[in-house]
Amino acid sequence: MSGKIKILNSILDEIDNGFIVLKMVFGEKMVPEDFTIVHMNVPFEEITGISFHDYTGINASKIDKDLTFLGFDWKEEYSLLAAEQKFRHRDKYLIPNEIHLRIKTFIPQPGFLVIILSDITTMKTVEKDSGRNDVKFKTLLEKCADGFLFFSANEMILSASANIQDILGYSEEELKSLTDLEFLKNEDKQKIREAIRHILINPRIAGDIEFEVIKKDMTRSWFEGTLHNMLLAKGVNSIVLKIKEITRRKEEEISFFRTATRLLSDYPI
Repeated sequence: MSGKIKILNSILDEIDNGFIVLKMVFGEKMVPEDFTIVHMNVPFEEITGISFHDYTGINASKIDKDLTFLGFDWKEEYSLLAAEQKFRHRDKYLIPNEIHLRIKTFIPQPGFLVIILSDITTMKTVEKDSGRNDVKFKTLLEKCADGFLFFSANEMILSASANIQDILGYSEEELKSLTDLEFLKNEDKQKIREAIRHILINPRIAGDIEFEVIKKDMTRSWFEGTLHNMLLAKGVNSIVLKIKEITRRKEEEISFFRTATRLLSDYPI
């Protein structure tokens, strides 16, 4: 094992997130047909119940035990990522395990797929409970350090939590006057609008998004948000977007991506 790979493995075993490297097996015309597990850290084993030692170096198609973990076709995932050339991320609720995962995938170099898992079950349970009625929501609003934006069904900001100016730099009145969500990039404006439309159709499903905000002082910060359809909740009557700044996490993610990409260049294809 090379020095770079030893460094990578030591880093991976120290992080809280689950991490796995898959080496794709290609058929004709470089279409991915199979994969083998190159490396899996301890948190990944703990979250999924999959043992690295049981599967390392073996083509998934030759293993009797089901390796379609997390409910995704990883051959298809690789093809999509190769076309998009960026991170993909989504949430996944696993039944019967009843755990909620945040999943990120990327290609560190051609022929390899990296999967990063975070167990967000506790966070999702709190959000689900708080979004059921206006009483629990108001209690959350009073105690929570995160910011809240309240949207109408036609995607206009109606109001904001009292701490929103400390978070974004804009007052509630200023945000209400920004009818085109000017504090967001165009692609993020569309992302929020699509999420609002989706939650109008599926009111029981909380929508999760990441977006970059241009604050009033023109600095840029990353946020994650969760949308709840509370149009029928007395005293709320709006689409609620709870936001939390994740700039540091995003910077660490980018740094981690660069480090992993550099270190993984030692793996032979």
